Amino acid sequence: MVSCFSGVFGVKTDVMKTVVVTEGDDVTLHAGVSVMKDDVQILWMFGRENSDTLIAEIYKLKIYIFDSHASVMKGKLQMESQTGSLIIRNISSVLSGLYKVQIINTTTKYRRFNLTVYARVSLPVIESSSVVSVCQTSDCQKSTASCIDPDKSLPCEVCAVMCSADNGADVSLSWFKNNERLNQTSSPDLNISLSLSLEIKERNNTYYCVAANPVNNLTTQLNFQEQCQQHTDLVHSCNFTEAVIRLVISALVSVATVAILVYDFRS
Repeated sequence: MVSCFSGVFGVKTDVMKTVVVTEGDDVTLHAGVSVMKDDVQILWMFGRENSDTLIAEIYKLKIYIFDSHASVMKGKLQMESQTGSLIIRNISSVLSGLYKVQIINTTTKYRRFNLTVYARVSLPVIESSSVVSVCQTSDCQKSTASCIDPDKSLPCEVCAVMCSADNGADVSLSWFKNNERLNQTSSPDLNISLSLSLEIKERNNTYYCVAANPVNNLTTQLNFQEQCQQHTDLVHSCNFTEAVIRLVISALVSVATVAILVYDFRS
């Protein structure tokens, strides 16, 4: 039963408090009362744009919950009998909005909350796009690697990968190399998924993709063995090319040596 005092001597309002939580959490909005007394009345109100719908009350130490008007609140609301704080169980995104608590005694005090509920981000998925061999020495030098690694006999390769995750409110998708962010994407269109590509030339670093919103994040690390497999046929191709080049150079050196000897002999 709702009872409101009239003729109060003053009104005090706190600044709006911003609260961000994850969907499925239990949330407590504090009324700011340390110990409830018999002559204190506390009213909790809620609204998506204006906090004008009464949802809970405590008066003369009796608690009343008014959640029948909204099925999304059914069974989710509780009040702490000692403090008058509001508890929302297993909160969902539809309960984002403005909450106001009115504390009535000899004066009236208000506390306001702007509550935003974010869905949990999905785990990013990394897929291989392509692996391209680069056998030109100049290109490999630009990527800080030689075309043929003399120790491993591997060609320089560029690995193209794609990271994807479900979109949501304020969700971003980023690629990192070690602790450095390489690129990032987001979209206001919540009906599409997020995708972000990356080309990798250096294998001696750790690469990972992160999906994040203001309250949580999930990370998937790139697995070179699965997403960036090195092609043995490319190794053989590059080894053959190297062998041919060395043979040609040897032949040219031999011809030049013979020509010098012949010239010296005739002289």
